[in-house]
Amino acid sequence: MYQADMHIHTTVSDGSEPPAAVLQRAKKQGLTHLSFTDHDTVNGAFLYGSLAEGYGIRIIPGVELSAYDYKNDRKVHILGYAYTQSVHIEKLGKETRKKRQENCLKQIEILRKLGFMMEREEIQGMACDCIYKQHILDYLLRTNQSDCLFGRVYREIFKNGGPCDFDITYPEAEAAVEAVKADHGFAVLAHPGQQQNLDLVPALLEAGLDGIEYRHPSNGPEDMQRIQALAGRYQLILTGGSDYHGRYEQTQTRLGAYPAPDKSRIWFGDEG
Repeated sequence: MYQADMHIHTTVSDGSEPPAAVLQRAKKQGLTHLSFTDHDTVNGAFLYGSLAEGYGIRIIPGVELSAYDYKNDRKVHILGYAYTQSVHIEKLGKETRKKRQENCLKQIEILRKLGFMMEREEIQGMACDCIYKQHILDYLLRTNQSDCLFGRVYREIFKNGGPCDFDITYPEAEAAVEAVKADHGFAVLAHPGQQQNLDLVPALLEAGLDGIEYRHPSNGPEDMQRIQALAGRYQLILTGGSDYHGRYEQTQTRLGAYPAPDKSRIWFGDEG
């Protein structure tokens, strides 16, 4: 039986659980395939194959590249799967991680000026090679400077025009697709229901888009109907995943709750 969660984040980026812990959870959930799609990095994508085999799970190399549609002023995320090299993906992702790290360091300084006790080295130790806002929020929680991860501090400081509500610049969406294709991978438009960007599909097809994420917590019934129609029109493969972040996500969706459609297995040389 094919049970695949193709959208998972770990401590390699902004997830709360390390890959080994996710694999243990995946085994309990009965998953047969999964992909670690950490943000803008392939670190860990190839490292846990042997451990996964011990659980009877197959890992598909994955990544989620952060990008932007500047014409329409909206974010675009591109999932990359089954790439056989990572030169182009890593080049694009490295620059984004650098910007994100600098952005979070600015946020730490702002919080310090607002009166919070901030230990940069301790926060850095909670991250892999790049700090995310989840690490900052978790640090505030651990040091009793916040009541919960996504409570008042998050709402008033990191959102709604607060002093830390600013972002970085991202690569063009087409560039993210092209990077995945250059590394011989499959490029998929992530969670279009979240960012309402399905109208971008024709332009992304010209860059080499292969599919759309069909099952995702943010995709409503109307989104899924539109995705199915586009997939039929352009012969696109449909994928699915929980977008699992552990406790570093407000909704805390269960791992495996949004499995990839059965037909997605043909991408991974696993048609049996």
